[in-house]
Amino acid sequence: MSSIADRTREFLTRRASELRQTVRVTIAVGAAYAAYKSLGLPQGYWAVFTVIIVMQGSIGGTLGAATERMIGTLAGAVFGGLAAAFHSNTSLGIGVALVLVTCITVWGAAVRPQLRVAPVTAAIMLLTEPAGAPVEQFVLDRIVEIGLGGVIGVLAMVLIFPARSHTVVVARSVTVLARMRKLLLAEAEALDRGEALAPSLEHAALRQALTAVEQALKDADRERASRLADHRIPSAIPRTLWRVRNDLVAIGNVLREPLPATIASTLAPAAANLLRAEAELTQRCAIALDAVTVVSREDLSAAHFAFTETFSGLRQSGVMRALDFNAVGRTFGLAYTLDGLHRDLADLADRIDEIATGIPEPTVNS
Repeated sequence: MSSIADRTREFLTRRASELRQTVRVTIAVGAAYAAYKSLGLPQGYWAVFTVIIVMQGSIGGTLGAATERMIGTLAGAVFGGLAAAFHSNTSLGIGVALVLVTCITVWGAAVRPQLRVAPVTAAIMLLTEPAGAPVEQFVLDRIVEIGLGGVIGVLAMVLIFPARSHTVVVARSVTVLARMRKLLLAEAEALDRGEALAPSLEHAALRQALTAVEQALKDADRERASRLADHRIPSAIPRTLWRVRNDLVAIGNVLREPLPATIASTLAPAAANLLRAEAELTQRCAIALDAVTVVSREDLSAAHFAFTETFSGLRQSGVMRALDFNAVGRTFGLAYTLDGLHRDLADLADRIDEIATGIPEPTVNS
């Protein structure tokens, strides 16, 4: 039976990321409260709200959220301030101004998603305007308060357990590769059993995981552009992962029905062995990406060569001439997609090798 110390250590290790974020946000909230009290801001609690809203799991994510909130705040404050300056100070006048400014800012947010907080800010400007307060001072105070919260949030991410976005990219990419490996092994098992491939919820989860990788890489690029951090992750990695995902979908579509019996006994074992070899490659890619080492590729080409030889032999034997059009199309589709999968995973391994060896990503000339 494990001791309390062991269980505590295991909890701290397993929840390290969440605990670090908790510490960051807690300290930042305290700093925002102290700052707005020291500066005597009339509604400085907006600085605290901003800290809680913008602090994400990485420096790049926080910087992006703080920038978008500041842009939205500026737009909302300007429109809200104009509406506050010109409405008639009656319930009807405020209501009309609220509807009009909401219409304008919501349309702006629909066109430019980074303005999505503008409608909220504009509504707050109108509905919380102190009686008799100068509009321009009211607008300036809101901008200062939200700007203060954004700055404190970014500084907290940089100074307290700094969370670099490239670490998030790697972790999410490893998750994607684990899901891909699971799908590859499921396809291999379907071929081994000679049964149709069962539908899987893994594909939906894989799409979400790939989108998360893209977002994390955008955050990492934002960090690099702001000189808060740097990374060596090629932009080709998420694109290549998407290609591998498309290969998996195409293979799954072919395997929705069992292979024709006349070729299954020969082609299915070779295809299943190739899929297992590619699953092994995805695991090696995940290990290499996490450890920043080159990808081990020993004995991975043999399964691809064996499948290619098996497929060529079937074509030359004339067995496929007896198949109907649909069966021939599915068979050639499987061979074509497996070959593409092999190339795409090899390309992914090359990109991971670039990270380990420090080779810079090629610059594309416009």
